[in-house]
Amino acid sequence: MAMSSLPPVLHDSSHLLTSIIITNSPALSKAKGILMNTFEWFEASILAALNKDRVIKNLPPILPIGPLEPYHVPHDDGGDQYRSWLENQPAKSVVYISFGSRTAMSRDQTRELEKGLEKTGWGFFWVLKTSKVDKDDQEDAEHFLNESFLEKTKDKGLVIKGWVEQQEILGHPAIGGFLSHCGWNSVMEGALHGVPMLAWPQHGDQRLNAQVMEDAGLGLWERNWDWGPNSIVKGEDIEKKIVELMTDEKLRGRAKKVRDEAKKAVGRGGSSDMVIRELVNFLTISF
Repeated sequence: MAMSSLPPVLHDSSHLLTSIIITNSPALSKAKGILMNTFEWFEASILAALNKDRVIKNLPPILPIGPLEPYHVPHDDGGDQYRSWLENQPAKSVVYISFGSRTAMSRDQTRELEKGLEKTGWGFFWVLKTSKVDKDDQEDAEHFLNESFLEKTKDKGLVIKGWVEQQEILGHPAIGGFLSHCGWNSVMEGALHGVPMLAWPQHGDQRLNAQVMEDAGLGLWERNWDWGPNSIVKGEDIEKKIVELMTDEKLRGRAKKVRDEAKKAVGRGGSSDMVIRELVNFLTISF
C-alpha cells in the first residue's frame, strides 16, 4: 500500500473524520465479525492476510458477503430517456462515465473530458455532476457543457444530470466500459456485470480501491492522473485510455472472468452465499 494512496485526511490526526476513526476503531475488537461487500476470489490475498495471518491484533474476522445487489422499489425514476437511447446502441459500443454521487468535476476538467470523448469515436453515456450537494446542482447539462461538444456528439453520446439506476446501466448489452472514480460500490457493481473499468480516483479510499480493482483484472488504472481538484488530465490522455479500455480484448476477457467469479460467489453454495448461511446459523443458535 503506497502512502500516496491513503486518504489525505488520515495524514492529519486533528481532522474530524480521522479523530472519529481513531476514537471508534478500538470498538471493532468487541465485534464477532465484520460484514463486507466483497467476495473471496476478488480479494483473496487481502482477506487471507486479515483473517489468517491476523496482521492486526484483536481484529474480528472479515466476512465477505458480496457483491451485494440493491433492493429496488418499483417507481417512476425518469429513466425512459436513457433506456430507449441504450436500446438503440450496438453491443459493447458505449463507455459509461460516472464519478459517483459526491464528486463534482471542475469546469476546466470537464472541458478536457469533452475533448477526449469527442475524439475517441466511441459512444458514451455520461452522468454529469457539477456540485457535491444535489440541491446546489442547478445548471442543466446544456448550460454547463460546450455547445460545440453537444452538437458534434449528439449522434453518439448522451449526457444525463440526476439519479440513474447504475446497476441496470452496467448490465445493459450496449455498455462496453466504465470510466469511474472507483468508489467501492461502483467497483462491486462493475465486477458483478464484468464491465471493464478505467479508474480515475478522486478522493477518499478510491486509490486503494483502484489498486484492488486492477489487481483482480477488472480494469485499468492510470496512476499519473492525480486526484483532487488541482490536477487537470488532458483530453488527449483521456482519449488514449478510453480507446484502450474499449478495444483491449484481453482486458475484456479478464473482466468476464471477474463477472463469472462474482456470480459464482453469490450463487447457491458460493463463497459469499456460504458466509451468509453460516452467519444465519450462528445467529439462530446464539439467540
